[in-house]
Amino acid sequence: MAYTTIDNPELFFQCKLYSGSSSDVTVTFDGSEDMQPDLVWIKNRSTSGNHGMWDSVRGASEQIYPNQTYGESTAANSLTAFNSNGFSVGSDGDQNGSGNSLVAWCW
Repeated sequence: MAYTTIDNPELFFQCKLYSGSSSDVTVTFDGSEDMQPDLVWIKNRSTSGNHGMWDSVRGASEQIYPNQTYGESTAANSLTAFNSNGFSVGSDGDQNGSGNSLVAWCW
């Protein structure tokens, strides 16, 4: 079986730690490459709130809850945009609670 070498993984995956502010925030990746994510998974590391996942097919307003049994719903103040080098979040406490520490895994 032939395997493909990924010379620069930052073109396909980036992880970002950020602090919440409870107001709209644009999160920009720290890597040396720009990457517009197609899938964003955010976990609030300060609380036991819901995880959130969004993909570019459903759109930024359609949130998937991977840690719940009810699947997905429309969430207006969570992820608000997939940007050319990151993403934007609204005022939702699970993804942007004031003073909270958050992690985003982005593909």
